[in-house]
Amino acid sequence: MKYFLLAALVPLIFFAGAQNETQLKNVEKYSKVKWRKKLKIARVKMEEGSYYNAAQYLEDVYKDKPDKIEVPHLLGTVNRYLRDYESSEKYYKAVITKDNEAYPSDMYYLGLMQKMNGHYEDAKKTLQDYLKLELGKKDENFKALAKVELDGCDTALALIANPTRVKIEKTEGGVNTTLQDYSPKPLKNHRVIYSSQKTDTAVNLSNSKANHYTSIFTSEKSGKQYINRSELSVPPNDDTINTGNAILSGDENTIIFTKCGVDYLIGNRMRCKLYRSKKANGTWGADEELTALNIDGATTTEPAFGVDGESNDILYFASDREGSKGGLDIFYAKMNTDGTFGAVQNAGAINTTGNEVTPFYDNKNKTLYFSSDGYPSLGGLDVFKSVGTPGNWGAVINAGVPINSAADDLYFALDEKSNKGFMVSNRVGTTSPRGQTCCDDIWTVTIHPEVVLKGIYVKRGDATNTPVDGVDASLYTVAGNNFEFAANIKTTADPFTFELKPGSSYKLNGNKEGYWPAIDNLTIAEDEDRDTIVQIFYIDPIVKKKIRIPNVYFAFDKSNVIQFYQKQIDSVVQVLNANPAYSVEVQGYTDSKGSDEYNEKLSQRRADEVKKFLVKKKAIADERIVVKAFGETMPAVPNELPNGEDDPEGRARNRRVEFKVIPDKPEDAPDFENYGEVVKEVKTGPGFTYGKKK
Repeated sequence: MKYFLLAALVPLIFFAGAQNETQLKNVEKYSKVKWRKKLKIARVKMEEGSYYNAAQYLEDVYKDKPDKIEVPHLLGTVNRYLRDYESSEKYYKAVITKDNEAYPSDMYYLGLMQKMNGHYEDAKKTLQDYLKLELGKKDENFKALAKVELDGCDTALALIANPTRVKIEKTEGGVNTTLQDYSPKPLKNHRVIYSSQKTDTAVNLSNSKANHYTSIFTSEKSGKQYINRSELSVPPNDDTINTGNAILSGDENTIIFTKCGVDYLIGNRMRCKLYRSKKANGTWGADEELTALNIDGATTTEPAFGVDGESNDILYFASDREGSKGGLDIFYAKMNTDGTFGAVQNAGAINTTGNEVTPFYDNKNKTLYFSSDGYPSLGGLDVFKSVGTPGNWGAVINAGVPINSAADDLYFALDEKSNKGFMVSNRVGTTSPRGQTCCDDIWTVTIHPEVVLKGIYVKRGDATNTPVDGVDASLYTVAGNNFEFAANIKTTADPFTFELKPGSSYKLNGNKEGYWPAIDNLTIAEDEDRDTIVQIFYIDPIVKKKIRIPNVYFAFDKSNVIQFYQKQIDSVVQVLNANPAYSVEVQGYTDSKGSDEYNEKLSQRRADEVKKFLVKKKAIADERIVVKAFGETMPAVPNELPNGEDDPEGRARNRRVEFKVIPDKPEDAPDFENYGEVVKEVKTGPGFTYGKKK
């Protein structure tokens, strides 16, 4: 009896694993048989690859025989195959707690499951304990792998503490199903090509009329949703086999894809081959096996376009053929202009003794992305990247968090601008009919690289846009009403730069002596696709007008405003009328003759008279005028000569009213200058000579 094997949908998983049924019709369940019979049936189901059915029987047996250690051992195993990491951890822990020597490898798998659940500190302790075990000759030795996983725990903790500027969201709309969805590739005009199962119900194939094979689909984006889930025609799809992992040429008239089947004579191993189909007059032609790339007895899958060091077009793919370092490796072959291929070559140093799968080459940044379990990772398969070309690879770098998670992360691919794309993951949040992590969904990737602000300050009105150097430019991040200092620079003749983060707001303050402060606000959109923003900031030189405000001078012991000074006061009125928000302080003074009390009253009368003149004669509002009397306390010049004799001219200068103009915005105020004029006829004012010529 054949059973649907969901792991067959994802060619990177060799062994028929998770058959994640959502509506498990016709599941064989003999409820009346004894536990020994159920255990025997479970073992058979495991050999067939029917892990879900095996789990059903084993769970029944575990209820009846919780002390039989083989049962939690098998439950840990089948749940690991089903990628139900939580359940697998629970059962492996039960084995180790009861007897850690019965199945030594279960301690390794317990540590692995703890890691896949994100329990990194627990995983470290378990893996360290496993490394201390003395293993017998018949025991499976996973100590080399345990060391890699142990390094992965430390890697995970470090990467989680320093996440990248990448946003990962579940792709909305009709792209994801309750089972496996994989191999998404961005297309132009907000479309995506991907692979998925035709039905979301996994059942016993012997009784199912549904087509459970995978096919190639496309969808288009409308708002935030992907709609119009459209299955490609036959060919390239095939109703009798799993079809997927498709890539399209730039003109979308050539498709390269994978067909995969299961050979039950070789331990349920998946075998996949590459095919090509061409479109003519809107119709796909017959598929052609790429025999130059495929090899009997090995898997060839997951094609990706790229270039080599000489800018030749090449095709990357994953394969476990002879020449791989272990498991799946990434290989490549030159694509000739006539449609043929050059010799197949191993991609080299990026490959490990583990599995390297789902290659994607970012032509814009000359970067190869791929997933691997051969490097220290956060979970199972992590996305890694390396800049370069075959034979000249840079360091292999973990793509970091949140691209990677404690689960499997793969099929990373970007659009032509290299800032948006897709990936596949069974992380928590996927549509999983069994546990939280059984099945793969397609996730949307948005990369938010640091945006560089490249700017200059220019004097407003300068048509040449000559940079102003020496501006003290300070950048602050803005969060509501809070400002946090970010960076500072002193400008030169060259443009200055600041690094900005998408989705953030900033305030830029520019200060330079002789200029008004320049204050600019900047907001960088979440989806900003520019890596450099070039901007001119304007700074205004301080050019203050000088306004002369005349003093009013008085005859000895008088407070009336003589006709000459009535005309002088017009300049004060003009300033107040031109600036309705300005106010004025009228300050009265006297010379030193007379008592302090008398002089204070005299200075008050002088100031009041000037105010009356402003209000009654020139219609200045009363509330804009403040009167203050200072008497003889604040002489403008000495009342006596240096030899102590009386100085009539000095006293004439002190018998005055001064005006203090108060602007509404002091920073915008012109320079005010008080002055006095000689009026000899009434013996008042600066320059008046009493009794002698000067």
